[in-house]
Amino acid sequence: MVPLVQSLIDRKVNTSFTRRGSVIYTKTPSRESLSKKMIDPRGRNTSQSIPTKNKMDHGDKDQGKTANDNQDADSFAIFSSSRAVPTGKDAEELIALREQVEDLQRKLLEKDELLKSEEVSKNKLNAVQAKFDEVKLQVADKDSLIKSTQLQLSNAKIKLADKQAALEKLQWEAMTSNQKVETLQQELDSIQGGISSFMLVFENLTKNNSITYAEDYDYKPCYLDQLPDIDHMDLQIRFVQDDLDDREMQKMEEARKAYIAAVAAAKEKQDEESIAAAASARLHLQSFVFRSNNMKDAEFYNFYGLSFFISGSANQSFDVKQLHGFPKIMKMVKKQMLKEH
Repeated sequence: MVPLVQSLIDRKVNTSFTRRGSVIYTKTPSRESLSKKMIDPRGRNTSQSIPTKNKMDHGDKDQGKTANDNQDADSFAIFSSSRAVPTGKDAEELIALREQVEDLQRKLLEKDELLKSEEVSKNKLNAVQAKFDEVKLQVADKDSLIKSTQLQLSNAKIKLADKQAALEKLQWEAMTSNQKVETLQQELDSIQGGISSFMLVFENLTKNNSITYAEDYDYKPCYLDQLPDIDHMDLQIRFVQDDLDDREMQKMEEARKAYIAAVAAAKEKQDEESIAAAASARLHLQSFVFRSNNMKDAEFYNFYGLSFFISGSANQSFDVKQLHGFPKIMKMVKKQMLKEH
């Protein structure tokens, strides 16, 4: 369009047409108005819809303007006159220009539509991107939750393995305890058998009031709450003094003093340790007597306050090793005797 206007301006003024027009300043049309004009069914040229009367009135009012305005008016008058009375060539050019303008407007509308569709697509793409970011964030949260769950599961497996090991250990300890209980039950049965034997001995001793003891032994019955008689040990020591030399006598004297001290401590404390110490001292002292005197017809044994005399004619043998666990036996014997009395 600009080259067309320029070509019209450059044309020579037609001397036969002396009428001049004025320039009318109008507002720049918007794209919507242009589009409406393009779709006008009547197809008339909107630029020619301006009434001639208005042009003439404006021309009369603008006659007193400056020379510059007159020059512009002359230029526009040439353009207006050329449009008002177009020649054949100008009409063809105008028609071609109109077609070009319409084509350009159509292309412009198409581009506007494309821009709108592109903007809509861009908005949709932004929405999809935002949705994708949101989903990606949710996936990251799910992954962290899965990792945390796997860690908790591994910790639970470790704890389960520890508890299973502890359970197996408890089962093994229970089995060991059951075995120990069975062993203790067997020992208890054997101890009860020993108690029964001791009770039979006690019954025989209580029934037989007249029992012949070895010569020079003054026997005194000892009960469970009494300790062995020290004077009785003195008699045994005096009995074997003639058969011992000085060295043996010294050892036996030391054993006797140790026994007296142990008996005194046992009477004072009255606990198992002191009684056991007294019994050990008595056994040590009796070893001298049995070793030097060689008593074959009679044996005298006193342990924890319990005196047994086993005659050689009874065809019975008594071993010290049989008294393993004897304190327990003594407690049970004492309870049995208390029940009987």
